[in-house]
Amino acid sequence: MRTYLVLCFLVFPFLLSAQLSDFSEKEISDYIQSLIGGQREVSVAGGRVDLIQNDIAFEIEWANNWKESIGQSLFYSLQTNKKAGIILILKNKEDYKYFIQLNSTINHGNLSEQIEVFLFPNDFEELMKKE
Repeated sequence: MRTYLVLCFLVFPFLLSAQLSDFSEKEISDYIQSLIGGQREVSVAGGRVDLIQNDIAFEIEWANNWKESIGQSLFYSLQTNKKAGIILILKNKEDYKYFIQLNSTINHGNLSEQIEVFLFPNDFEELMKKE
């Protein structure tokens, strides 16, 4: 399955957004880890951090679940004493509206210094080309 995922991302980039829904959040999270490193599924009191990479505890979430990602990322930040991070997975270009909603909410709550936000695949395209 990993080989197919890598081929999908590298060989057929024009199909990327159409294919993301074919993969689970776990598969995509594992792929993100292969790109940036870090530790996956780190247990903390009351949950598991999707990915800890350097000084950021990331919640990786489908874009339409952006509301849950704010609370989880802040909780994981508290539990790990690391900066909160969100990696929002876009299934298609229409999901970009959720990124706008997430950032509007973060800005409204004056949380932009506390939460680092990335989009998948958008913010990872250069790394994916190198693989």
